[in-house]
Amino acid sequence: MQEDTQKARDGDRRHILEQELAGEQRSLEQAKKELADLLATGASSDRAAPYRDRVGQHERNIQAIQKELGNLK
Repeated sequence: MQEDTQKARDGDRRHILEQELAGEQRSLEQAKKELADLLATGASSDRAAPYRDRVGQHERNIQAIQKELGNLK
């Protein structure tokens, strides 16, 4: 019975992580679009830095979630 409970928890955890992953992927695409739009206006490197940071943060979040999902197998 404990094994069934653990499997249910793992299934719930996987579902939550998959939802978080999808959200981060959407956020990453939006951040990339905003950065590209800003760079298209000829913005300075200093002005674009926070946008690059945001893209990097979403990429790191995606990697962390994918690692957690891999550990659930």
